[in-house]
Amino acid sequence: MRISIDFDGTMWSHMGFFREFMRAMQSAGHQVGVLTGHSASTAEADIRLMIARGFPRPDFYLGRTTEYLPFNGAKFKLDMIRLHGIDYHFDDFDYDNPETTRLFDEVADIRHRIIKVRWREPHSTHYE
Repeated sequence: MRISIDFDGTMWSHMGFFREFMRAMQSAGHQVGVLTGHSASTAEADIRLMIARGFPRPDFYLGRTTEYLPFNGAKFKLDMIRLHGIDYHFDDFDYDNPETTRLFDEVADIRHRIIKVRWREPHSTHYE
């Protein structure tokens, strides 16, 4: 399986769970990576932060590219789920953004692959 995890509101809201989840899935032979609205140019810095926090190195990193900047981040994520054959994606729906929710819900062939994660307040805090 190919599994992706969003950063803000998802991985950073539940670090203990996603750290262990990544380890377990990778040790079982699955590919686990990051699918985020962060810029593709921040990949190495984001991965260094993950490793500093005890996460295993992700198998892939899909960061938002410039052509997607005019659009809601869900468009980028939906396209990447299709393009990269991601089986399951964990996401907070941009902190329950109604437009993101609508976009994810509209796509019948993908919506069952997106697992909604409940984010925590305040957004700026990263939680174990």
